[in-house]
Amino acid sequence: MSHLPYRLLVSDIDGTLVTAMKEIPEINREHINRFRKAGGWFTLATGRSYREAQRFIQQLRVDLPVILCNGALIFEPDSQQVTPVAHLERDVVLSALQEIQRTAPSVDTFVYTANTVYATRIGPLAQAGLDSAEFHLEMISSFSQLPPVPLIKLVAVADETAMKELHQWGNTTTYPVEFVQSSAHYFEVMPKNVSKGAALQTLAERLDLELEQTAAIGDHLNDLRMIQQAGISAAVANAHPQLMQAADVITVSNEEGAVGHFIQEHLLHIPSRSAHTS
Repeated sequence: MSHLPYRLLVSDIDGTLVTAMKEIPEINREHINRFRKAGGWFTLATGRSYREAQRFIQQLRVDLPVILCNGALIFEPDSQQVTPVAHLERDVVLSALQEIQRTAPSVDTFVYTANTVYATRIGPLAQAGLDSAEFHLEMISSFSQLPPVPLIKLVAVADETAMKELHQWGNTTTYPVEFVQSSAHYFEVMPKNVSKGAALQTLAERLDLELEQTAAIGDHLNDLRMIQQAGISAAVANAHPQLMQAADVITVSNEEGAVGHFIQEHLLHIPSRSAHTS
């Protein structure tokens, strides 16, 4: 039986686990393995869909449920199934899409289902993020052509000005949804009460753990509730300022192996000079 004070570590992927080149630093791999050998459990929590996250799940041989689409989907390694936790109502999606286009006409919008991402256009800003994407993208002429399947989330890709407009819209609308900014350019519309934090709580219950026995690390606002829920939490050095304020620990950047340093210093308590507490 493990005597680790924090039995479960949940890590974000982009901006946290991987570098800008979408590679996992060796120090992260090494210390994730050491944490497991010491009796710890490890999994991922990401805004990505399964297809986008699949290679990282496989590279790290993750054998626990993986939190996808910011908590709206769960991937079960045992059954290899992706299960929706919640979905958006179709009329809400179509209405929100119209309002987003009126509010910020320059943005490109994407609608996620469990297996496919739908778009009506792709501008330069969105294309930059798609060049290395690993999901099934289907172009349609109108979002009214969305198939009759559960709609998981809506993503708007926006520049700085449009992002401010989207936040203002989100603060005034009454839709039964959650709004979260997951990166500098991604504004997401999620099902109500869905978040990485809610998914962390559900996973802890499945593993018969108290939240005080969990650890989490992330970089952006879609990690905030998870950071607030965990027994110990870390923000990477490149994190959003609000996340840094909420986290217990500020560690090195994603480029320097933030996950490995967090495990080394705060979960396995191996001294290092690279991180500092906030």
